Amino acid sequence: MKAMIRIGVVILVIFLIGFYNGPSFQENEELENEPFSVDSNDNAEIPDSDGLTRPKSGVSVYIGKNVKDLVDEYGEPVRMDPGRNGLTWYIYQSENGYMQTAVKDDVVKALFVMGSAYDSTPYFSGQSVQDIYQFTMINSEIIVEDDGRVYQLELSEQDLHTRLLVQFEDIYAQLMIDSVSNNLMGVYYLDKETLLDQQPYEGSVEGGPLADQDQLILDEVNKANERQMFDIVNFIRERNGLNELIWDDQLAEAARSLSQTREQLSAESSEETIGLSDRLDILDRSYQSAAENTASQYYLTPAVVHGWLNSESHRDTMLDDEFTHTGSGVYGSYYTQDFVQFDEEDVDDEDDALSAQSE
Repeated sequence: MKAMIRIGVVILVIFLIGFYNGPSFQENEELENEPFSVDSNDNAEIPDSDGLTRPKSGVSVYIGKNVKDLVDEYGEPVRMDPGRNGLTWYIYQSENGYMQTAVKDDVVKALFVMGSAYDSTPYFSGQSVQDIYQFTMINSEIIVEDDGRVYQLELSEQDLHTRLLVQFEDIYAQLMIDSVSNNLMGVYYLDKETLLDQQPYEGSVEGGPLADQDQLILDEVNKANERQMFDIVNFIRERNGLNELIWDDQLAEAARSLSQTREQLSAESSEETIGLSDRLDILDRSYQSAAENTASQYYLTPAVVHGWLNSESHRDTMLDDEFTHTGSGVYGSYYTQDFVQFDEEDVDDEDDALSAQSE
């Protein structure tokens, strides 16, 4: 009997050691986009002023111009990503900046800018909210007239602290503010058509910005958004003095499977999705910890990352200095990013392999 008890104790100890030494998991709550409220009212009073005077310098001057003018100034992009509604995103990256420019029919429609490499006058990354308030006309209501219809966009109290919408004559600037540092993360300039097409407000047309594109195109758009998420998150990590995350295809597969499942499930469905620990069974190496950020009802990748940055749990995951690898998965309006800290010996082996390839 005593022998059986000893065996039982040993088994229990082994189990507990395995339990406490196993990887840790953090699955953050899904962040759902809260778009601007909109009132389509043809009788709404149209203000005499068109907002602030449009900037005479900086990247916003290219909105409405042929993309050739932008390329002449900044050179060829590092890549061109397909986008929704016939847009093509010209991606520019440097050590001190990130810019993605929306182009349609060779005309620049929108630009998102982070960092100091690209002039985003009159705003710039790292600019304090106090500085912005000193020269910016802050309105909680923006009137947009298009094809005889009048749209009244209403910003919530939260919007006024994290994503201001400012009119500069015939273009708009969405200021993506980091509410923790109270500094500007990035600025998104866009024309009226893009503002309405991307539907950053409630009451959008059923089917959203995806309705007019076939699945083959959307698959390419999803992959482009995954890459953009990877680039933007790494840029923000580097700006915060953190290590750059390494892309992992298996993590991307795990993230993509969740986004696809969530997009295809109806809002009323009670079906549960597969948890992070089970989806990471596909990994062919051991890891110490893993976490996952998710978001829904988004159609612009920078807006997703901005939303995570302003959510404590998502921010902590995105800026965790222990993580070494990541993978992004996008399907429609659902975004997932998985983060993993692989065992140190595996990371060292990978670094050695990468160094050998570069020699």
